[in-house]
Amino acid sequence: MLALTTFDDDEVLAGVLRAGASGFILKGVPAKDLQQAVRVVAEGGAWLDPAVTGRVLAIYRTAAPAPAGSDARLDALTGREREVLALIGQGKTNAEIAAGLFVGEGTVKTHINHVFTKLQLRDRAAAVVYAFDHDLVSRAPDRHIDQAGLGG
Repeated sequence: MLALTTFDDDEVLAGVLRAGASGFILKGVPAKDLQQAVRVVAEGGAWLDPAVTGRVLAIYRTAAPAPAGSDARLDALTGREREVLALIGQGKTNAEIAAGLFVGEGTVKTHINHVFTKLQLRDRAAAVVYAFDHDLVSRAPDRHIDQAGLGG
């Protein structure tokens, strides 16, 4: 389920996510963003509107326990897969990752599929949390993630 709402409210966001929604997007976003969010969620991914992503991560940072240590599964990733995971953690879309790494989006999707399989992750939201938990992304409180696409 993708929630489309005019309510930019933490209580509404939390309720939607607790109810099991895979996405949250605010009305008034550009049509291309709404289309991408629908596609991502329909394909089993997750999507958070960039306007709420920073708040979600701020709550996570203050509520999440410290990592319990290294995960041996992380060692199974190739260097490129680890790099892609870190970029997912930064909220980059597949297109942004592809451009930054000078590869095609198909290659990025392959890396993401390998990351999900090797780390036993369900979706991009889980990948973002994993990246933060394993210090692949800075936990700096002033960090702004402009697109947690968590899909893409």
